[in-house]
Amino acid sequence: MSQPLQSLAFLFAVVPAISFAAGPTPAAVDARADTVETEDRPVRQVRTGEAGWFADFGVATFGWLRVSLPEPVAADTRLIVSLGEKKAATDAVDAAPGGSVRFQKLEVTVPARTTSVEVVPAWQPKYAAWIGMPAGSHEVMPFRYVEIAGLPADAGEPRIERVSRHVPFDEAASSFSCSDPALEEVWRLCKHSIKATSFLGLYVDGDRERIPYEADAYINQLCHYGVDAHYTTGRLSHEHFLKNPTWPTEWRQHTPLMAWADWLYSGDDASMRRHYDAIRGRVMLDRRRDDGLFIGQNAGTPRDIVDWPEKERDGYDMRHAVKTVTSAFHARSLQAMAAIARAMGREHDAEEYAALHAATTRAINEKLFDAARGVYVDGLDAATGKRSGHASLHANMLPLAFGLVPADRVAAVADFVESRGMACSVYGAQYLLDGLFDAGRERHALALLTATHDRGWLHMSRDVGSTITLEAWDAKYKPNLDWNHAWGAVPANVIPRKLMGIEPIEPGFRQIRVRPRTATLERAAIRHPSPRGPIDLEVTQSADDWRATLGLPEGVVAEVHVPTAERGRVTVVRGGQQASADVLRIDDGCCVIEATPGTTVISVTAPTPAR
Repeated sequence: MSQPLQSLAFLFAVVPAISFAAGPTPAAVDARADTVETEDRPVRQVRTGEAGWFADFGVATFGWLRVSLPEPVAADTRLIVSLGEKKAATDAVDAAPGGSVRFQKLEVTVPARTTSVEVVPAWQPKYAAWIGMPAGSHEVMPFRYVEIAGLPADAGEPRIERVSRHVPFDEAASSFSCSDPALEEVWRLCKHSIKATSFLGLYVDGDRERIPYEADAYINQLCHYGVDAHYTTGRLSHEHFLKNPTWPTEWRQHTPLMAWADWLYSGDDASMRRHYDAIRGRVMLDRRRDDGLFIGQNAGTPRDIVDWPEKERDGYDMRHAVKTVTSAFHARSLQAMAAIARAMGREHDAEEYAALHAATTRAINEKLFDAARGVYVDGLDAATGKRSGHASLHANMLPLAFGLVPADRVAAVADFVESRGMACSVYGAQYLLDGLFDAGRERHALALLTATHDRGWLHMSRDVGSTITLEAWDAKYKPNLDWNHAWGAVPANVIPRKLMGIEPIEPGFRQIRVRPRTATLERAAIRHPSPRGPIDLEVTQSADDWRATLGLPEGVVAEVHVPTAERGRVTVVRGGQQASADVLRIDDGCCVIEATPGTTVISVTAPTPAR
C-alpha cells in the first residue's frame, strides 16, 4: 500500500510566468477527466486613477487573465496586475487576505506595437504530492477581483477577460427554485462551487493542497451528480485512491461508497468490475474484532479522524481504539460491498458482507448505545469493554445517517442530534443532514440549510464574501482555511437527494425513489440530471393540499412517496387524464405510487404534516 499523501501549503510567487523551479515535479496522475477553457468578462469594471482599472467578475473561478488594449502601445509597457479572491474596502484587491485566501501580484510587459498580454499566475509547491495542471494548460488560481496599474495615462479602457478551466459543465442540466430565496442562494453557491473546483479533472482538496482525499471526493462526487450528468471525474478520482489512499481511517472506508455511487448513478459497472478486489480491500477486515466492532488507532497510518479540523469533533472522546464513528463507517462500507458483490453476481461474497454488516450493526447497538440516555457513546475500552461516558453529535449522526438505528430508538437519537445543532465541520454536515432527513426531521434540516449564524452556508456568501464554498465554517474555526473547497458544497447533493428526495434505486436511473421532504416550503422545484435525461419535479403544499408534478424521461420509472397513509385521499393524473391511484405499499406513513415516463401529477388532501 502506498504511503499517505502529505499535507501541502503553497507559496505565491511574484513573477511574470509559470515557474516550478523552487518546487518538485508534480505528482503523477494515471488519468483525469478532460477539462475545457471558457471566457468571461467582468460584471463591473471601473477606472482607478489615471493609469489603473479594477474589475469584478461576480464569482471566483480558477483561471488566468487576458488584457487587451484598444490601441498598440508605443513602447514596452510594464503592468502590475493583482489577482485575488477578496476585495479590499475600496475598489482594490485585498493584498493581505489572511489564511489561505488567494492573492497574487504579477508584473507583465506589453511589448511595443502590441495590444494584448496574458497574465498567468505562478505556483511554487513545497511538497511532491500536489497534482499539477493537465498537459498544455496554463497555470490557474482562484480569483474574482483584478487590479491593473501601469497603463499609459492616455490609454483607453482595456478589455479584461478571464479564462477559466473546468470540466465540461452543462448549466442547464440542473436547476432549483423554491419559496425561500435564502435556500435558492445556498443552491447557487454550492452548484457554482462544483463547477469552479473541477479545474484539475480530479476532485482535489481545494487550492491550498491540490491533492485528492477520499471523503472530500465522495461529497464532491454526490454534489456533481446533483448538478450535472457527469460521471467521469468521480470515477477517475475513485480509481486514483485505489493506488493512492490517504491517511485517515474513515477516508479509506469511503472507497466502497464511491464505487457504489458511480455504478448506481451512471449505470456503468466497468470500473467496479475491474477494481473489485482493490475496492473490497478498503473495508479493512483486518481491523475488525470478533464481535464486529472496528479497531481504529490514534497514531500511525491509517489513523482515526472523526472530523476535521480537530476542534469540530464536538468533544469526541478519542482515547479508545474502538470508536462508534469508525465502526459505523465499517458497517456502511460492508453494506456497500454487499451491494457491489451482488451487482457483480458474486452471491457468496454478497451474503458474507451482508452477514458482517448485520453483526457490526448488532454490536454497535448492543455495546455502544446507552439506553438510559437514549444515545450512542463515543466508544469503549477494547480491553475492559467499558463504554465512554461521552456522547457526541458524531457518534449519533453517523448511525442515524447509515440506517443503523433501530426504529424504536430513532426518535431519541434524532432528538439528541437536533439538540447539538451544527456541532461539526462542513464535512460532517453531509452526514448530519442525511441523518436528519432520513429520520423525518426535515424542519430542523431545512433550518440548518438556511441558517444565518456563522456555521452555515449563508455566512460563507453574505458575511465572508466568498462565492465558492469554504474549507471550514469560518476562519475562527480553521485559521488557514481556503475559499475554494468543494467538500463544503454539501447542499448541492442534499437538496436533490433528501429535500426533493430524488435518488436512484436501480443503476443508471432505471428506477428511482422520489420522497420529497420539503418541510415548511410552500413550493420547491428541481431539474435533476440523469444519464437518461432530466427529471423534473415540482412540489407545492399548504395545510389542505399537497401536489407533486413529476416529469420522467424514457427509461425511468419512479416510486413516489406521497405524504399520507390514507389511499382514498390520493389523486393521480397521467398525461392529462385521471388515473387510478394504485398504491404499491404504505411506507413510513406514505402511500407509494408508481410513476412512468411522461408527466404525472399526484395530489393529496390533508397531507401528513412535516415533522
